[in-house]
Amino acid sequence: MDNTTIKKNIRNVRKSMKVTQEEMAHRMGMSLTAYRDLEKGDTAIVNTNLKKVAMLLDTTSEELVLGYRPVQMQGPGLEDVRNEYCSRISVLENRVAELEKIVLLLEETVSAKNEIISILKKSLAEEK
Repeated sequence: MDNTTIKKNIRNVRKSMKVTQEEMAHRMGMSLTAYRDLEKGDTAIVNTNLKKVAMLLDTTSEELVLGYRPVQMQGPGLEDVRNEYCSRISVLENRVAELEKIVLLLEETVSAKNEIISILKKSLAEEK
């Protein structure tokens, strides 16, 4: 970005916050003329001044340079989310496999009990 774009962005943000040039000069510890020269682009903005202006305007130096606030990723990225999802799917698949084995064992147990009950019923019927 060139100095012209940055100065326009500073002015736009300053005005949107209803801060005067006088207030900014005072906050930055410089004369009104020095601040006006900075905002007009007559004085090149040194990185430290840019950071200070951004801090005083409650914004970022990136916003002043670009003219918009870049989207900041917070929390996990897409790859992290995908890895977490795959991990959870794997855990769930393992749990389903374990439960399927338990169901098979229970079905075998029920079948064996049904056979025992059937044998006992026949045995009782023969005794009568």
